[in-house]
Amino acid sequence: MTVTAPQQRFAGVLWRVLSTTALVTLLLVFAFAHLARWRTTGDPAGLGLVVEELLVAALFLLRRQPKHSSSSIRDWLVAAVGSWLILAVRPAGHPVLGLDGLYLAIQFAGLLGVIVSLTTLGRSFGIVAADRGLKTGGPYGIVRHPAYLSYLVTQAAYLLQNPSFWNAAIVLTVTACQLARIHAEERILGRDPGYRAYCARVTRRLIPAIY
Repeated sequence: MTVTAPQQRFAGVLWRVLSTTALVTLLLVFAFAHLARWRTTGDPAGLGLVVEELLVAALFLLRRQPKHSSSSIRDWLVAAVGSWLILAVRPAGHPVLGLDGLYLAIQFAGLLGVIVSLTTLGRSFGIVAADRGLKTGGPYGIVRHPAYLSYLVTQAAYLLQNPSFWNAAIVLTVTACQLARIHAEERILGRDPGYRAYCARVTRRLIPAIY
């Protein structure tokens, strides 16, 4: 059966409405759980991560349509899990070694990295592996994926502040998916000679001098 242009447009609109509704619902539940903990205990557990996820969601809603996007189901799956599964973490337990203030400070350091990285990306930000234009300035002149590095810093600090088997499983799964997203994005962007030249200049994906 041939899919007509109007059907394709309708499917696109439907996907945007459903994905936006699902995202907003997940964000509200996530934020409410942390707000309830804050009101009950006076402990702003996970505040850095909450602000980070609100920023990421806002950019997701404003993202630019890509020139090229992956059609791989695997790429879409790891992108969705890597982006939104973190909303399943919840306030829990007591901070490791009681260093609550330190872990909150690290979350905000990661949040600052996210803000700088995503501000540099602007509307070139996206979820699934795609070509939305090449950005090489700012933190992208140090490593190729500074936003992912900042996510991992914030999420690791959240886990140390809220240790539980559930949160650890979520953070480890998200980290594995983020690493898979890096390779998927580089596969798509590698079609661009400009990106290949950029990779030759900025040789580390995530951690300076290491990886």
